[in-house]
Amino acid sequence: MKKVLVIDDSALMRRVISDIINQDEHLTVGGTANNGITALEHLNSGERYDILLIDIKMPKMDGVTLLREMNAAHIRIPSIIVSSIASETGAETIEALELGALDFIKKPISSIGEHFNEFREDLLQKVYIAAGIDVTRSSIHPKEEPAKVPVSTAATPFPRRSHMVKKGSKLVVIASSTGGPKALQSVVPFFPADFPYPIVVVQHMPAGFTKSLAQRLDEMSPIRVKEAEDGEELKAGNVYIAMGGKQCELVCKPGGTYAFSENDKPPRGGLRPCADIFFESLVNASFEEIICGVLTGMGADGCNGISLIRNTFNVKCVAQNADTCVVYGMPRSVVEAGVADKVVPLDGVTAMLIKEAGV
Repeated sequence: MKKVLVIDDSALMRRVISDIINQDEHLTVGGTANNGITALEHLNSGERYDILLIDIKMPKMDGVTLLREMNAAHIRIPSIIVSSIASETGAETIEALELGALDFIKKPISSIGEHFNEFREDLLQKVYIAAGIDVTRSSIHPKEEPAKVPVSTAATPFPRRSHMVKKGSKLVVIASSTGGPKALQSVVPFFPADFPYPIVVVQHMPAGFTKSLAQRLDEMSPIRVKEAEDGEELKAGNVYIAMGGKQCELVCKPGGTYAFSENDKPPRGGLRPCADIFFESLVNASFEEIICGVLTGMGADGCNGISLIRNTFNVKCVAQNADTCVVYGMPRSVVEAGVADKVVPLDGVTAMLIKEAGV
């Protein structure tokens, strides 16, 4: 039985989360706290906890400060952020992930209905992953599987250049999920400012967080990083983060340029954005080559899409290795499907993508 410490200033949210945890046969709530100071008292009391669920906005000591204090005291307990979607909270959630939180989940709109059921499933799934429990043993209702497809923090001083991408160019696509926001900090900042091809990142995230993720990565990187916008033309020398809560596709415009479609197509396998859907949108494109990176994440998103475009394009695929993944799901799927050309540790992903792109 894994013990969970629930940290949230809302008595209602503490009760809601506690009920979800206590109803699971593998989990139990070992304690609750209404701010970071009280949480530290629990952690310093000698009581052992297997996982922490941490709110961001709390009086006296917020979630980000709590994680800083835990790092300073060398307290290593897997933590998940349970966050709202206010714009400032999005930035703080990204900072919390940098400080060591394994993942985050968006708070439900209400404690009943479809949104609450999604929250419950996501929460239990991520707690299981963080606690090292086999998800297949759980009573969590599995999400719909993806449809099978036929066949330094200072501003960078480096100059940035970009130009329109037309037919015949190359494209780099990176797919990631659980553990991805932190993993991307070991990948994106190592692309040079003059990288000659566009890069699209499909990170599983709800609405309200990908803009903060893009801004943070942009601060760290010589190459420009931004959230993709609907109708925006694809340019080399840019990294685009697919918009959270939308499906991201690439469409060809008159004249041979490409633009993003950030749309409200339904989730696939519970995912929006979904990497498979992005890859499928490339089937009728005219890229000379597509270089894929598959990073840490649960499930198999990206595998079907990469398999599909291999029938049309010269595709190269780089997978993160098991030892450096938070969850070795998505990379394992492309390795087992035989579509991964290279398997490397996280700190070798960028160099391998650059090499595979012929730069």
